Amino acid sequence: MKKWLKRLLLAAIVLTLAGWLAATVMVRRSIAPPPPMPADVSVLQLKPEVRDGKTWLGKSWTGEREGLRVVYLKGSPLELGFADGSLMQEKMHTLENEFMKMIQGYVPQHWLMELLKNYVIYRNRHLTDFVPLDYRLEIYGTTLGCSDIHPEEGNFYNRLFNYHAAHDVSYMMIDNPLISRAGCTAFGAWGKATANQHLITGRNFDWEAAEVFSRDRVVEMCEPDGGIPFISLSWAGMAGVVSGMNRAGVSVTVNGAPSALPNEIGTPVAMVARDILQHAHNLDESLKIMRAAKVFVSTIWLVGSRADGKFIVVEKTPAVMNVREPAGDSIVCPNHFETDGIKDSERNTNYMAEATSVSRDTRMKELIQQFHGTISATQTVDFLRDRKLPGGIFAGDGHRGSLNAFIATHATVMDLTAGIFWAASPPNQLGKFVAFDVNDFSHELPELTITADATIASGEYERAKQAQKFLGAGQRALKIRDAQAGLDFAKKAEALNPGFYQNSILLGRALLALGRREEAVRAFETARKEQPAFLKEKIELEAWLRQARSTN
Repeated sequence: MKKWLKRLLLAAIVLTLAGWLAATVMVRRSIAPPPPMPADVSVLQLKPEVRDGKTWLGKSWTGEREGLRVVYLKGSPLELGFADGSLMQEKMHTLENEFMKMIQGYVPQHWLMELLKNYVIYRNRHLTDFVPLDYRLEIYGTTLGCSDIHPEEGNFYNRLFNYHAAHDVSYMMIDNPLISRAGCTAFGAWGKATANQHLITGRNFDWEAAEVFSRDRVVEMCEPDGGIPFISLSWAGMAGVVSGMNRAGVSVTVNGAPSALPNEIGTPVAMVARDILQHAHNLDESLKIMRAAKVFVSTIWLVGSRADGKFIVVEKTPAVMNVREPAGDSIVCPNHFETDGIKDSERNTNYMAEATSVSRDTRMKELIQQFHGTISATQTVDFLRDRKLPGGIFAGDGHRGSLNAFIATHATVMDLTAGIFWAASPPNQLGKFVAFDVNDFSHELPELTITADATIASGEYERAKQAQKFLGAGQRALKIRDAQAGLDFAKKAEALNPGFYQNSILLGRALLALGRREEAVRAFETARKEQPAFLKEKIELEAWLRQARSTN
């Protein structure tokens, strides 16, 4: 018996080592090789130098404008990437450090983190096959310009490439905390809907990731040798686009949509948007690029064109692509599908019932109708900062059913007719919107700056943020059965952000735990009237209410 046990143990050890070795070899073979280098690599010899209040590298430079970091990139793909990596190195390091901390917060176990990392590497092993050579070379150039501070995490080029698909990966998991409680909203208006008949678009990018993504936003003006110059708002080292417009008057904003884990990989949506801005002069050319792109996550796009004089919404999944034309002189782009063939899918209808997309869509349409004929850049900013629910009901700050729940990673406004791009300063969409001229990036436009939201100066924003911290502390107190502390935190949160349903829910739970049942019932009934944002919260609230009533 002992002999057989020894043999079994030895076999288990051998199989484990063989499995580890096979996995290691598999992952190593999944690493994307860098693209071939061009004949001229002289840019790699350049060093950043400071002059005229900017930091230059060749024809590219970076600086500050009204508190926003800006970068101007010009040249070949290798030159664009190397300049971006060199000029944005400090911010790239900060971004990666804090991004890793965020992921570790969700996955604190080191072994599980390694497993997930290797899974993503293996699953995305063909990612570079779906990205044009020029963009691959640009991303590789970025890794050559920026030092790698995390070599233990694997090949830098392969890692940065996978970061470009982070948006896609997060939207593949509808219950992921990065997106399940968030939601982007965009709209376009033109003709009689706007004050001067210009094409105006505004968008909130509510990708609720680490705070660094909001704090360290970067306005980038890119003038590629082989395409149309374009401007975008994103982050250091980002070759892709989620919010941008080009010099030909084409704009693109990317919204997440209900999606499923795909069987195959494809092109990250940010790289598809980049391709549109660099090569499309109108809607037909934009749609041609989108139809040719094989994506691996569902996305909803708002695309505008000065040449066509309108905006359209494109709903694209890995299997189908539908175009939603405007019914009048405006169109709204939420996070749910509205076109035949995909709007009635179970995943979409469930998402519409469970999340906040319908609420935000309804509210934006109300605002467009209310201000039809007077919509301007300033009015658009007011839309993006609106904190009310449909019907004009204010239900406390931070309500996810509102357009502005204090969670936006960034926000933009674009006037396609005039070629002006406004980028919001932190926090969220509340800081001032700084104007940029897509035709002359060096031309500063302080007279077009849109002032910061009043909630900053009044202190309301900070009070709402503090109230959220009290809610978190109260929930933690209930977990350790300190109901009195939970009650105290609920009252503090309500004092700072009155009328918010989460305060009432915490209050009711604490009162119930303390045996104060009638008061708990009243608190839960108040929370119900304050309109919880998510179906899951409504179901949980009804369960708490039944429990409180059943113990009377």
